[in-house]
Amino acid sequence: MPTSSSFSDRLRSAGIEPGDSEELRLNKSLLMLATGLVCLMMMVWVAVYNLLGLNFSSDLPLLFQLVLIGNVLLYIYTRHFDFFRITQFGLFLFLPFFAQWSAGNLIVSSGVILWGALAPIGAILCIGARESLGWFIAWIALTAISGGVDYYLADPMMIQKPIVTTRTTLLFLTLNFIAVATISYALLRFAIEQRRRAQERLEQSRKQVQMAKNAADTFFATPLV
Repeated sequence: MPTSSSFSDRLRSAGIEPGDSEELRLNKSLLMLATGLVCLMMMVWVAVYNLLGLNFSSDLPLLFQLVLIGNVLLYIYTRHFDFFRITQFGLFLFLPFFAQWSAGNLIVSSGVILWGALAPIGAILCIGARESLGWFIAWIALTAISGGVDYYLADPMMIQKPIVTTRTTLLFLTLNFIAVATISYALLRFAIEQRRRAQERLEQSRKQVQMAKNAADTFFATPLV
């Protein structure tokens, strides 16, 4: 069973182990970065709602944060990164749709299902291009189902009094686009930069090996006096 000290050490290092490969280290760092950014944005959203004086319950965003963070702590304790990776992407995918269904429809929720696209984006970076296809298809299917339900229920919903104003809806729709685009850009930039550095280290190692080989060849080729 992991000790408390080893748990705290792994928590500080984002679960990265000394024997992890460069690719695995990058995958762990990317998923931790994505989780941190999503949780941060959730706190910002609640703060904006409060600043606008809107009657909005923070229970759902708080619950989402606790679930995401709880999954991180479970991973740190068990060290099962594959399980953590799949479950965290599953949360990224399904939680936004649950939020929309709780709010009512795509308009009232300000397009919150857009956040679900982080699942296939994260999967293509942390799992692979082929494996990410299923996540993308799942997001497309859930989006289509939600859109179809909203389409058939649009007229009855329009008769009811809106829960939030149109200005508020447009504001958070804009913020949702900005947030998802920012997180996606940050993940892509981080992944590309880390892979570039890894390539530079590999190239440097190759040069050192070649220099050592050339030195050895020169030494053995020199005739003895």
